[in-house]
Amino acid sequence: MPRGPRRHFPGAVLHVYGRGNEKRQIFLDDKDRHVFLDRLVANLARWNMRCLAWALMPNHFHLLLKSESGELPSFMRCLLTGFSIYFNERHKRVGHLFQNRYMSRVISKESYLREVTRYIHLNPLRAGLVGSLAELDNYPWTGHLQMLSACDAGWMDFDLLQEIFPDTAGSKWKMRYRHFMEEGCRAIGLGKTDERGEPSQFTDQAESPIDGSANESRPPDKFFEILARISAQTGIPAGEIVGRGKKYVEVRARRDVLSSCVSEMNVPAAKVCRWLGITEGSGGYLLRTKNSIKGSS
Repeated sequence: MPRGPRRHFPGAVLHVYGRGNEKRQIFLDDKDRHVFLDRLVANLARWNMRCLAWALMPNHFHLLLKSESGELPSFMRCLLTGFSIYFNERHKRVGHLFQNRYMSRVISKESYLREVTRYIHLNPLRAGLVGSLAELDNYPWTGHLQMLSACDAGWMDFDLLQEIFPDTAGSKWKMRYRHFMEEGCRAIGLGKTDERGEPSQFTDQAESPIDGSANESRPPDKFFEILARISAQTGIPAGEIVGRGKKYVEVRARRDVLSSCVSEMNVPAAKVCRWLGITEGSGGYLLRTKNSIKGSS
């Protein structure tokens, strides 16, 4: 199948991500991460790019970029080629470091921009690299720590982020951002803590966004991964996908989560319906009308 055309133009805001070839690790230690970030910073200035959010994971990376001059291809070519040469020389390996070409998605809505920012920065928490949002606050390999810092933005660009987390009291926009991260954790059951600060097991039905009986077990992590992915792709908050909201965009996102869970997890649709807080009849309808569902927002 031929590759689709890239969408890049001056002023575009893009979620860019790539992973290691055969899902292998692309960062083996902190030196690798520092070198990647150093090259990222150098190329931001060279190609007139702005970085709004980022996360480095063991075998992939996420970047939220604004391309002031429409130079994303040149920027990514320099960044990934240079890092690949460094990595192969240092670790005495040959061949492609990254799997295929990087992926990029244009972000055109403010609500989507907020969701993608949260999605990127919550990656270490979803992957279990940190155990709570409090730990993420001090984790060095995402832009989350940089955003919460009392210091200046450094090489990150906060101008657009201050617009999407508005606050008339100046720096308090960071508090609004942190609260937004907390809401996301509660919505998908990530990093919750009890009164002593210990991770909870997501069994408090009163706080759980999953509507079901009190004896229903916690959905597996894969469900939350799919939920977070669809939320980031559609710009619909996870808490609005789960439940029985009737807006077209919510129903469509819910259908995508249901379909993805059934196909990727090989579980009965009825079980996914319980996780989503909908009836089996509603779930069946969503699957039957997958290619023709219509409505109004």
